[in-house]
Amino acid sequence: MSANITIVGGGSYHWAPRLLCDFANTPSLADARIVLHDLDGERLALMEKLGGEIARKRGIALQTTAEPDRERAFADADFVITCLSVGGFDSMQHDIEIPSRFGIRQPVGDSVGPGGIMRALRSIPVILDIARDVEKVAPDAWLVNVTNPLTALCRSVTRETSVKTVGLCNEWVGGTFNLSLALGCRMQDLDPVLAGVNHFPFATELRVNGEDGFAQLRALMDDPERCAAEPIWMDPPADMHWTKTSPSGHWSKLDVIENNRVRFEILRRFGVFPGSGDHHSVEFMPGFVHPGNQYGEGWRVHHYGMEGHRADALADVDHYESVRDASDVTTMPSGELVATLIDGIVTGKPRSIPVNLPNEGNVTNLPDRSVVEIIGVVDASGVHGRDHATVPGIMGEFLRRINVVQEWTVEAAITGDRALVLEAMMADPMGGQLAYDDVVAMTTEMIEATAEWLPQFAH
Repeated sequence: MSANITIVGGGSYHWAPRLLCDFANTPSLADARIVLHDLDGERLALMEKLGGEIARKRGIALQTTAEPDRERAFADADFVITCLSVGGFDSMQHDIEIPSRFGIRQPVGDSVGPGGIMRALRSIPVILDIARDVEKVAPDAWLVNVTNPLTALCRSVTRETSVKTVGLCNEWVGGTFNLSLALGCRMQDLDPVLAGVNHFPFATELRVNGEDGFAQLRALMDDPERCAAEPIWMDPPADMHWTKTSPSGHWSKLDVIENNRVRFEILRRFGVFPGSGDHHSVEFMPGFVHPGNQYGEGWRVHHYGMEGHRADALADVDHYESVRDASDVTTMPSGELVATLIDGIVTGKPRSIPVNLPNEGNVTNLPDRSVVEIIGVVDASGVHGRDHATVPGIMGEFLRRINVVQEWTVEAAITGDRALVLEAMMADPMGGQLAYDDVVAMTTEMIEATAEWLPQFAH
């Protein structure tokens, strides 16, 4: 039976080419019916044509159609993928630049911190409108959200609707790649227990072919000479922004540790391994990206800034053009998990992947029904959490605090309560660094600067 998949934001240069190629490379989805929905009709037409070319080149029955009417796009859908950006760079520049003037430099600015809060306030009403249409038109469909801030958006849908919802992020895929380089193993040899929220999940345990992975990592950290001598099985791609630090002529395991300094510091001192890259993790622990340490310079924290985000968008156009102009369809996986999740449900073949789901005791630090990032099992019955874990000590306390911020942000986005926005900013790890008068001024300025995308605060 063919899967019916609707992509909201189907004109995206980033998402559409990657997902369409992944679907083409997944046998159970090679005859799927893909409906693309987007507000940008020109891009929608480009991606519809791209889907047709991918099917023709591969010789498969994959069908791709464009549908500008949202309710019609959801008719018969089994899966609805949400990948959207409310206000685009016009709104995001205020998320980055206004806090910067107050002394807050956010390496990314789309998940937590002032930028993540404002992005959630803009996006939650939109994704709730989408979810309510799914509830009405395709009540049995899965809503698969890949949009940031992922935790807050998924939480708003699971709180306000009955739609089956899962959030997917590829950060742990990158974390697995880094660990495989350090441990000299295959990515599929790693089996973690994850507990946390999106962009701040922790591996509380790690098995490598049944052995204790953390013990192996500690042995590496305790022997820098060995680390510097041992090569890794693949050079890091350029877009990882690594700096070579080891004296050897090759990329070494020491380079892995030195380019994930925050991750390995957390493991060394606190016994857990952050699942997301340092640039995301430090926004939950802003002591690593603070004026007192030149905003993480010594920790090699990569700051995107608006220039970096715009450069990524241009690279997405280049990627689309390379897919469009290639003589054949690439067989290289995108690293995204959408096709894997859908394949597990369609075929019933169980898959263990990182997912974001309502907490059912999976992360003991956080309340039930809050959205958590964990390892889930995907099969014909749907998506379910696999493990139960506690994040210890200060890392667990950081999780508790950010959960409060995310819950208040969801409530503020739904009710239009300006006072609650201020409270969320004050409780947020990055926003809370400011003097009271400054956090008030920053919050007011950010709401006013992005007012056209925040109609719920108009009163």
